[in-house]
Amino acid sequence: MFLSSSLMGGIGAFARYIDAPGDFIAFNRSLAGLIGMTAIFLATKGFLKVKATRFTPSLLLSGIFLGLLSSLYVISTQMTTLANASFLIYTGPIYSTVLSAIFLKEPLKKSMIASLGAVLLGTMLIIGIINYTAGDGFTVGLDLDPRYMAGNLVALVSGVAYGLYLFFSRYRTDCDSNVRAYFNFLFAVVTIGVILIFRTPDLSGMDSRSWIVLAIAAVVTGYAAFYFLTMATRILFAGELAVISYQETIMATVLGLVLFAEPLTGMQALGGVLIVGGGLSQILASTKAKPKRTDGPDDIASTLTADPAEPMAQLAMASAATAAAPDAPDAPAAAPMAGTRSSRGTN
Repeated sequence: MFLSSSLMGGIGAFARYIDAPGDFIAFNRSLAGLIGMTAIFLATKGFLKVKATRFTPSLLLSGIFLGLLSSLYVISTQMTTLANASFLIYTGPIYSTVLSAIFLKEPLKKSMIASLGAVLLGTMLIIGIINYTAGDGFTVGLDLDPRYMAGNLVALVSGVAYGLYLFFSRYRTDCDSNVRAYFNFLFAVVTIGVILIFRTPDLSGMDSRSWIVLAIAAVVTGYAAFYFLTMATRILFAGELAVISYQETIMATVLGLVLFAEPLTGMQALGGVLIVGGGLSQILASTKAKPKRTDGPDDIASTLTADPAEPMAQLAMASAATAAAPDAPDAPAAAPMAGTRSSRGTN
């Protein structure tokens, strides 16, 4: 899992060496994941389960928002620091928690409120709304760094898309996890593809180096990261998977510092700690009571789609944000996701 999340965290660094828009890079990365899923399904007759699955709008919407978060995240890595982009997309599970409390009537516990506060404060520290200097002390305002302001906002929107992805994924926890992941990849590729039709990417700067790096990035951060994740899901709890996946933010930060000498102030580092800490507290609170081993083939994709930085480890964090809620009395029985309780019915 450490290797998988490390590979996922490298997409931002790869994007710096590819002279193409971020959504074009995200399309190829998601396409590599779809090809990997298709190969596995062909080898294991997984398409029989796809044909037997009842399709609902929530499957479409979760795939659409997966495509949007993937595209926006890669774009943000080209506009702001890798650390900022990776920290801000991980605000997603918090948005999912709020939406679940409003629309699914899931209880908003004190621990969740504390996590929300930590993530909100961390976000303001990273963006620069709250700052500290030796001369002025603590300041609060909207005088943001113009170099990274637009990129930070794109990264924040990618976090919103991530939260919506997790939220809509909550409606079909009865669906076979591999089938759900396949639909997610399929509609993510279609969504980004439609965007590229109306927003034709400028590939005039793509030389041979860029194409080679793009191919490597798609295979390494897409297919290979997925392969190592499938191995990890056979031996780790979902909560353990989600906790380890958070080290992706560390990998992105280190790559930004080492390869590009990107600035990281003490206040931004503190903001990152608060965001990661808020997310981890959700994971630990929701999984410590009832851990479940993810050693069956049907559990491979229950954590497949969170990386935010990308589309690979996300459902593990969906459980972190929402798994603690009790089932609705009128909800039909549903197969539980790895590390979570069965959720509400289908949509």
